[in-house]
Amino acid sequence: MQASLIVALFAGGIAAGIVAALLGVGGGILMVPLMTLVFGVPIHNALGASLVAAVATSDAAALWPGKRRLMEVGLAWRLALATTFGGTIGATVALASKPEVLQLLFALALLYTAYQLVAPRRGTEVVRDVEWASIGRLRKVAMWLIGLFAGASSGLLGIGGGIIIVPALYLVLHKPFKTATATSNLLVGITALTGAFTYWSRGALLPVPTLPITAGAFVGAVIGSILDRRISSAVLRWGMAGLLAYSAVQMGSGLVRQWFGG
Repeated sequence: MQASLIVALFAGGIAAGIVAALLGVGGGILMVPLMTLVFGVPIHNALGASLVAAVATSDAAALWPGKRRLMEVGLAWRLALATTFGGTIGATVALASKPEVLQLLFALALLYTAYQLVAPRRGTEVVRDVEWASIGRLRKVAMWLIGLFAGASSGLLGIGGGIIIVPALYLVLHKPFKTATATSNLLVGITALTGAFTYWSRGALLPVPTLPITAGAFVGAVIGSILDRRISSAVLRWGMAGLLAYSAVQMGSGLVRQWFGG
């Protein structure tokens, strides 16, 4: 059973890593439901493992030249302080929270992400927004607050924060979608590392599922980075939205059964 579980987690990590590299997320949106709903991993252990895997997907994407050229490294580092601080807070709160509360929050995060991926966008994308130094103070403050919230969500929900960072870069700073996802890939790794350390310090990281799903996520992120130029982002967004909505319904129905004994 242990060997088959390891293989299954590795395969699941590959799938999550591909999606993570393509959409600029950490992959936790897929990995946490996979570990909890399919393999019965306790939610706290799944959250910690997901954060470690998010670091791996970020590293793999950063190593690929095609992704690296699209990354706005300076912007990522400017937001990193807010996201890492938020990640520490979120992980600390998560470890003290009831599993049912975390599952409910995660289901809501899934639905939010699904909506953001397919919501109509007003106007057209710009090829490149103005430099950080040229944007208004209000937008800078807004991005720092969003970064803080993304970091807290990362630690609390075991996600890299990309589900918040990508829409923010796309909608607030008007970055092209692939620039937003590439920059998010880098920022997600920084954010997830902070949360993962908090889970490790509390003894919530287990070799299984952490090692196999992290190895798979790294391989998947390399594949996703290669496929990035070949797949329409619109197709990816709609397919991912459907998968997220399905996962949210499954997690939500599980909570209903727990609460009402159905």
